[in-house]
Amino acid sequence: MNLRILALTLLVTTGGVASAQSLQDVFTRANESAFAGNHDDAIRDLQRLLDAGVRDPDVEFNLATVHAQAGHFGAAIRHFERTLRLRPGDDDAEQGLDDARRVLADRRARAEGEAEVDTGGGFGDALVRPFTEPVLAWSLLVLELLFLVLLFVRARASKGSGLRLGTTLIAAVTFLLTLGAGVALLTERGAFHEGDDAIVVADRVTLREGPDERAAPRGEAREGDWARVLDEDEGYVLIRIRNKQGWADAQSVGRL
Repeated sequence: MNLRILALTLLVTTGGVASAQSLQDVFTRANESAFAGNHDDAIRDLQRLLDAGVRDPDVEFNLATVHAQAGHFGAAIRHFERTLRLRPGDDDAEQGLDDARRVLADRRARAEGEAEVDTGGGFGDALVRPFTEPVLAWSLLVLELLFLVLLFVRARASKGSGLRLGTTLIAAVTFLLTLGAGVALLTERGAFHEGDDAIVVADRVTLREGPDERAAPRGEAREGDWARVLDEDEGYVLIRIRNKQGWADAQSVGRL
């Protein structure tokens, strides 16, 4: 997996040319550290960009790649997933994600005879995966406007005319497409499931009955598993993985 050295498109919460330039410098320095094998320095600088409000798929991709090179495959999975949310269909990110999951599965198979990493998501999530939230939002807006225009044209057309029949049929199809786009947007925003999407970034994370290290254990989460964050309390998060649920150290789980 190769790092990307591209001009950084800065989508940041802080403004100004000086700020943009300093963030570009951090991005360049992070790549230099990564190529030199200084993974900790590269991870620190790339994380600084995210903390500064940068939303860029190349930053996420490079951070995922460096984590993978450092052997942090849960964190790599998290940032490859974040890359794909910003740029769906990124072949390199898809390959990196598959590779990271395969490494974890092979590791489990050698240690325990188990070779499965929970990839999460359902059928609806898979359908909307190729689209970003802005694309879905704009599609919904355009379809709504088109539907209104068609209704206006239909109302002005003569009864029984071909124009009225045609616009009626097209309006019906447009309505279904609008409905589909709306459902897809809600799915992308997680409206149909409880909690925030997350990835377990540490191995053998103990799930406890309550948000306290003294609470009784009730299960275990594994590195790379997909989870839902349902609640949080003073350094702990309540997560659900398949049919397991419990409180885990917040540092062991990374939200998407």
